[in-house]
Amino acid sequence: MKRVSFFLVVIMILFHVLVFSVVAQTTSVNQFQATASSSQQAQYILGIPEIFTFFMLMLGPIKVLVPFVKMTRDTNTRFRCKLALIATLISTIGCLAAAFMGQRILKSWHISISALMLAGGIILFLVALQMIMQMYSLPHQNRTTPSTPTLAMAISSLSFPTIVTPYGIAMLIILMASTHDATRHAGIIGALLVTMALNLLTMLFAHRILKVIGVITLQILGSVLGVLQVALGIEIILQTLIKMGLMIKVS
Repeated sequence: MKRVSFFLVVIMILFHVLVFSVVAQTTSVNQFQATASSSQQAQYILGIPEIFTFFMLMLGPIKVLVPFVKMTRDTNTRFRCKLALIATLISTIGCLAAAFMGQRILKSWHISISALMLAGGIILFLVALQMIMQMYSLPHQNRTTPSTPTLAMAISSLSFPTIVTPYGIAMLIILMASTHDATRHAGIIGALLVTMALNLLTMLFAHRILKVIGVITLQILGSVLGVLQVALGIEIILQTLIKMGLMIKVS
C-alpha cells in the first residue's frame, strides 16, 4: 500500500511539472509574437524557472531513464558510470555549441526565428506522435539480437537524439537569439547545466530508480509526456503561423 501511494505521489508531482512546462512553453512562444522593437520587453515575460521547466521536458531526465536502462541492462556499474559521464559531457558540449553558434548561423543563413520555431514545432509534433503510436502498436515478432553495449553508444544513441533533441536545440537557439543581455544568457546556460547535471544523476541511479517506481509508473509518465509534447508541438506551430500572419488568433 505504501508503495502504491508513493507511485501516485510521484505521478502527481511529475504531472504538475509537465503541465507547468506546457504553460511555460506557451508563454515562450507568445513572446515571439511581438515585433523586433518590443522583443527586449518580451524577453522578461519568460523567467529562468520557466526556462528550466521546459528544458526538463525537452532535454531533461524524464525521457532518458528508460532508454539508459535498456542500453545498460547487462552491464556492470563501472560501465554505466563511464557511459553516463561521457554522454553528459558530449550532450553538454553539443548544447553549448548550439547555443552560441546558433545565433550566428541564423544571421548568416538568413533564417528567421519564425522559421526555426515552425521547424521545431513540426519535429516535436512528429516525434511525440510517433512515440504515442508505438505504445499501441503490436510488438515485432522478428527482432535482431541486441549488440554488445559499448561506450560508443554515448554518442550515437544516448547523447543524440535521446538527450539532445532537435526541438530542444531549436528552443535553446531561439532563447539565446531573442536577447543580447549577458546576464540573461548566463541564466539560460545555468538552467541548461542544471538540467544536464540532473541527467547525469538520473543515469547514475537509473536502475535503482526503476526498481523503486516500477515499469507501470514509467508507462503512465510516458503517456502523459507524449500527449503534452504533441500539444506543445501543435501550440508552437499555431503560434508561429499566427505570428507570420497566416492564421488569425481566435480568443
